[in-house]
Amino acid sequence: MKQDYVKNALQAAGFCGIDEDGGVIFARVAAQAPEFRVEAHEGGWRLVLPWNVRPPEEAMEDWNARMGVARMEIRQGEAALVMPWGGAEDLPRWAALAAEAEAHFIRWRRGRRPAEGM
Repeated sequence: MKQDYVKNALQAAGFCGIDEDGGVIFARVAAQAPEFRVEAHEGGWRLVLPWNVRPPEEAMEDWNARMGVARMEIRQGEAALVMPWGGAEDLPRWAALAAEAEAHFIRWRRGRRPAEGM
């Protein structure tokens, strides 16, 4: 799959803010949504939604047990939703999962406020 195919599929699925930098494609599910990226991985592509929070271990384990290939991972000390992308048919599922993960990320961040002085 070429980068042009990826960008066209994102646009056709209604994603916005589509941009490319250094072989990584950036996009948003909606204008107000956080930015995610589509990056080359092991001969294919994967979707990655990073977030600056460290989820509770049990919450990550629960997510990963329920969501199959859409995994919650720790990358550079912070959470990321990561899912392999096989093609345009995966984008509606990604949009729904990204929205659900965003709600969890926000809740986890707010739960840390007393510890972080926020």
